Amino acid sequence: MDNIKEIKIGDKFIGGKNPVYIIAEAGLNHQGDIKLAKKLVDAAMTAGCDCIKFQKRSLEHVYTADVLKNPEKQEHGIHYLLTHIKKSELSDQEMTELNRYCKTKKIDFLCTPWDEHSVEFLYGLNVSAYKIGSPDMFNFKLIQAAASKNKSLIISTGMSFLSEVDQLVNFLRKINAQFVLLHCNSTYPAPYHDINLSFIKTLQERFQCVTGYSGHESGISTCLAAVSLGAKIIERHITLDRNLPGPDHRASLEPSEFADLVREIRVVEASLGNPVRFMSRGEYLNREALSKSLVAGRDLKKGSTLKYDDIALKSPGKGTNPLKLEYFIGKKLVRSLKKDDFLLESDVNMAVHEKPKPIKLKHKWGVVARMSDIDSLLGCGSDFVEIHLTDVDINENRISNKKYNVDLVVHGPEYNGDLLLNLSSLDQNIRERSIEFFNKALTHARKLKSNFKNKTKPVKFIVHPGGMNMEKPLLSDIKQLNKNLVDSLKKLDGRGLELLVENMPGCPWYFGGQWFHASFMDSKEIVDFSKKTGYGITFDTSHAALYCNFYNKSLEEFTKTILPVTKYIHISDASNFNGEGLQIGDGNSDFKMLLHHIIKKDLWILPEIWQGHKFGGEKFLIGLRNLKEINEEL
Repeated sequence: MDNIKEIKIGDKFIGGKNPVYIIAEAGLNHQGDIKLAKKLVDAAMTAGCDCIKFQKRSLEHVYTADVLKNPEKQEHGIHYLLTHIKKSELSDQEMTELNRYCKTKKIDFLCTPWDEHSVEFLYGLNVSAYKIGSPDMFNFKLIQAAASKNKSLIISTGMSFLSEVDQLVNFLRKINAQFVLLHCNSTYPAPYHDINLSFIKTLQERFQCVTGYSGHESGISTCLAAVSLGAKIIERHITLDRNLPGPDHRASLEPSEFADLVREIRVVEASLGNPVRFMSRGEYLNREALSKSLVAGRDLKKGSTLKYDDIALKSPGKGTNPLKLEYFIGKKLVRSLKKDDFLLESDVNMAVHEKPKPIKLKHKWGVVARMSDIDSLLGCGSDFVEIHLTDVDINENRISNKKYNVDLVVHGPEYNGDLLLNLSSLDQNIRERSIEFFNKALTHARKLKSNFKNKTKPVKFIVHPGGMNMEKPLLSDIKQLNKNLVDSLKKLDGRGLELLVENMPGCPWYFGGQWFHASFMDSKEIVDFSKKTGYGITFDTSHAALYCNFYNKSLEEFTKTILPVTKYIHISDASNFNGEGLQIGDGNSDFKMLLHHIIKKDLWILPEIWQGHKFGGEKFLIGLRNLKEINEEL
């Protein structure tokens, strides 16, 4: 829920669109042995947890003197628990050592204080938050003491009624505490039928705060369901062996299970996405290949009045959407069609594709084209066209002799047959083959430019840098990837062309599947590369947004950082991690912010809307109008 504010624990923000914060609760499962406690730290760190949490008590401040002196006289449950607590307490010195150890392992150290004395001790360790257990959610003196340290509070709500949670939240707001509420069932292990995960939604809607889940059940399924319901913190007990003595081991996860939990939480949260419906690049490709278009069901003559039997639905989905079928019924054709010809709106209404009114912008703007459809796009009134070269264009030397009164930009190819071009590749053979084909593409571009208005000037040539991998991002190899890119660029014959390297998204689509990029995503990395090598940059706003979404970065900071070395802009919307090339306004990019920064520079702008070339560039024009309207609001 976007209206729920974030809190901060250490250097991590919790809530909103931030990753789920995963706490491994060590509790008393270290058996009072600091060596075992450190092994639990190691296990939590290896599993990928954000934090490991311990418990701190000053027993004389937690229990009455009589109970401490004569635990055997108490009820069995109290006797058993207190005896185990006494055996499992770590000294102040050992807690301090554990805190230092967690820092060396780069995992957050948190601790539950059971009394005000322990709050003070933990404050001395500079813990980044305090965890308040369910038994103390009514202990307002303890909560006040912890909140007074200006630390965030994580509070479990087990063993309580909703009316009591109401009183707790009223108190927390009265003292201006920063807090998270964790839904919890405080039985060990908790029966599934008692867990009642739907209460997470009640906490969110009633209190408008960050919520999470503290689980004591068996297995990991319940925690995954909690994440799907919006839990932003997951806390589970961790043990090295469930057969060890003590009250918590049976409700704990062993290290391999915890690793499974962390991995599956990341899968679930990645799957949740945003509350919007858009097509990913992979869906676009499949939609075009598998869905259907409206086509002529038989040969039809100009002037014919269309009936249902005149129209068929056939693949591929490159033409008019079947949802527009009713629009054509009863209308007269303004041209003759052969069987299986795509049926277009212009076939029944010439006004649809009359020459559009020019769109005037302060910046030069263009449209994406291939040589096969450039003539149909020139009516848009653009200042330039960006020709996307294919391997077929290059290998078959497809060049028209027709002259065009617009400027040219060339986008380099991405493939040559089954070779995914990769100028940064760690595989020397792939890199050399990519260089060879890019040089063929550059030769082709020099032939093309003679037919365009800017034939005597350097023509912008867009280069994808490479650095992709199918299995995982090669983040540890970024320096080598960029070194390989520099070496490759030096071997390209860029005479008469201005080579511009494009920033890349985190999860691009190649050969109909999702891959991962490593290099040329981070704005500072790109700027450093540009300044060291002298190559200008093509700033693709959709790629940038996808990268920022994937790695939780600021798109505005990215934009401000990259613009000083930017020579050309691809602009389109984006959503989630692979909603690329969306129409302006269909994704979640802030175009008021983007245009506020972009319009300050004299740059050529290309609305690179996916499938924008169809129907005479209709989507390009819609995108430009949207941009113009947004710009006029600034």
